[in-house]
Amino acid sequence: MSFLDVIDIISKVADNQDGRQITRGGISGSSDPEAGLLPPRFRDSGSRLSGPFAPDASDQYDTVFVEPVPGSVVYCDLAAGFIEHSGIYIGNGRIVALERDGRIVARTPEGFMKGTTAFCIYVSCSGDHAVGSPEAAERAREKIGSRRNYNFATDNCHHFSYGCLSGDFESGVVMLRQLKAECRKALGAESWCVWDYGNARELLALKRAALNAAGELVHRSRPV
Repeated sequence: MSFLDVIDIISKVADNQDGRQITRGGISGSSDPEAGLLPPRFRDSGSRLSGPFAPDASDQYDTVFVEPVPGSVVYCDLAAGFIEHSGIYIGNGRIVALERDGRIVARTPEGFMKGTTAFCIYVSCSGDHAVGSPEAAERAREKIGSRRNYNFATDNCHHFSYGCLSGDFESGVVMLRQLKAECRKALGAESWCVWDYGNARELLALKRAALNAAGELVHRSRPV
């Protein structure tokens, strides 16, 4: 796989924001996922991503696929692995989240990821099972159609998701790691697995192939 092939794969994902439908088929340059990185109870079922494209990768597993339950906290990559977008799953394929224009809306998974660099959506899990809070789902439903004074630093999507989970919508929580800490406390969520929706499996295979190829190019370009 050449450098141009890597760019082409990433461009296809970035340009395809309405449904994430990418041509199926094998990709040269992919390799088996890393082994031995999952918690013992489901170590054989997946692997952990690492690197700049996997925020907080210590609990993020890219080959364990789950279905969220009402009240699951979900998130996706927003900008090249340095910023994330979170929300609350309320059932029937809908995620409630605070958007940058201040609206609180219910979106499909495609709508939730639209305009981001995401390849998949991660779900709050205990081991390899999704966990959620019915109370969080109900709080999220009640907020649909309302607005907040969105501020990236003080009142963002993680702030809203934390409010749905804890009941405190005026907290100081604005970071994903803070939201994850509350998920561990309230839900027992120590892992984040991939929502088995659409073609997430194919997209992650593309991602691994692109990252592996990019790594090989960097390795070959180093002076001997």
